[in-house]
Amino acid sequence: MEKSGLAVGVKLKEINTGAIAYQNCTVLHADSVGLVFEVERTVAEGGNVETVVSQVLVPWVHIRYVLLMEERT
Repeated sequence: MEKSGLAVGVKLKEINTGAIAYQNCTVLHADSVGLVFEVERTVAEGGNVETVVSQVLVPWVHIRYVLLMEERT
């Protein structure tokens, strides 16, 4: 049974796990186990600040809520 109606490529405003809030994400895969998404984040290491793209899998049991992105045309 499919738990998610989130299609690949859908933009999400926020995915919140309670401990971490991921913002401006793109859905890569969603099924009954969890949600796989891509998110850009800023990382500071050794005095260097870089923007990296991460692909993250979060099981549904750890997701508190998902906010959909609002787009205006």
